[in-house]
Amino acid sequence: MTVLVTYATHSGATLTLAETIAETLTAAGVATEVVDVNEGPDPSRYDAVVLGTGVRIDAAEKPATNWAKTHREQLSSRPMAFFTCSGSAADPAKGGRQKAADAFLEMLGFSPVAVKNFPGWVIMDKIPVHELLLLKSMRTPTGDFRDLDAVRDWAQELAPLLRKN
Repeated sequence: MTVLVTYATHSGATLTLAETIAETLTAAGVATEVVDVNEGPDPSRYDAVVLGTGVRIDAAEKPATNWAKTHREQLSSRPMAFFTCSGSAADPAKGGRQKAADAFLEMLGFSPVAVKNFPGWVIMDKIPVHELLLLKSMRTPTGDFRDLDAVRDWAQELAPLLRKN
């Protein structure tokens, strides 16, 4: 069994989460390949898929959305898990919900075996200039909010779910 762990990222935080998920799955005896979604991985070559996306201004990264739309049929025919990475996911007022994830799942049209919204980072020197003004005007907290232990815990839960066929 081989699992594709694919991701879309703008600033690199989602890549770190994808790599952490892959390392944890590998340690649990699940072979993985980590591939940037921009490389156009073919999900039909894998037994299961984990797709992650950064969230930019309440929307999933366009490459992740386009890839999922293109491969919807293949994704729906095998175990698939989905995660987001966003600085706003650290906001306790959101209660673990992410508008971008909800919209992505509605577009997908089927339910993955697992969904998780992880905090990412808001590091101003990694943010495009046009987004800086908006984030500053909203007084967005800055920092690295990633919790790699929580990512590892979720990946441990994923291993048996991805093995189901």
